[in-house]
Amino acid sequence: MDITIVIPTFNRKDLLKITLGSIFHGPMSQTHVIVVDNGSTDGTSSFLDSFVRSHPTVTYTTEKQRCASAARNKGLSLVNTTWVYFFDSDDEFEDIPHDWDKSADLIAFPTRQKVGNSISIRANKPVADPAVHIINGMLSTQSMIFRTAWLRKIGGWNTKCYVWDDWELGARALMSAPKLQWITSKAYHVINVHPDSLTGPSMKSRYKLQLSTLAQILDYTNRTKSPVMANCRKALLFRTFILSGKLLYEGDKKASAICHTFIYENFGRKPSGYKIGWILEQYTATGGRGAWKIALWIITRRTSHEDFADRRIQ
Repeated sequence: MDITIVIPTFNRKDLLKITLGSIFHGPMSQTHVIVVDNGSTDGTSSFLDSFVRSHPTVTYTTEKQRCASAARNKGLSLVNTTWVYFFDSDDEFEDIPHDWDKSADLIAFPTRQKVGNSISIRANKPVADPAVHIINGMLSTQSMIFRTAWLRKIGGWNTKCYVWDDWELGARALMSAPKLQWITSKAYHVINVHPDSLTGPSMKSRYKLQLSTLAQILDYTNRTKSPVMANCRKALLFRTFILSGKLLYEGDKKASAICHTFIYENFGRKPSGYKIGWILEQYTATGGRGAWKIALWIITRRTSHEDFADRRIQ
């Protein structure tokens, strides 16, 4: 298969061993893999030096800029295959779809996540609407296969994003109108959610970085005035309110106030959808679950997905 797997890593030597083992003991054991060490100090470099000697399909390189997106871009710059797939160094690889339309720009498929001892399929909605992804987050690092040339064309990974970088790339990719194929017959991989992962459960320590990533997509929506981008902005507004609600639920009123300042500065004092966003915030703050589902219903009830059907490969 004409594809390369790119794996960034930082101080996860023991977990990286499991991840690489899951690849090389599976159906893609002959695939070219590029591992990018992002400045590890735990012996990762020594492990990789040894691993590369016994696995000729593995390339090991480094990236000095301490940022997962920068590491992924370093790997992307070394890819010589038609397709590229990114994986994380603390998750378990199984396989990827092997039969897709070779004219596509982006292949998407469901994944699973593990929290504690519970494994579930991550929320996914197989559409091409970027506003749906902004709310639903159905495109993650492990659920996207890119045509290498197309990913480079849209700018690769955004090095200004230190969290939610795959969410940002998914939104930007869909806004770039790819020829998209969803393959939903199976959910792949086990994405481990733990306190040290970027998808960890607490918002308190990461919300400023999350707001920074939200700002990156907001900037992108401001470049083009269209109904699609206007709907994306409303989705971003709701996402910010829900983030604020989660922070209130965690007891951080100061962080919630910073979210409101972000809303005022980027959307105005009383933007369209403000009242609904406030309700979503308060619902989340009291422990209500599934606010994103309510936001998704509001975002999509006036949107015809036929507007995006020409991008999808059935």
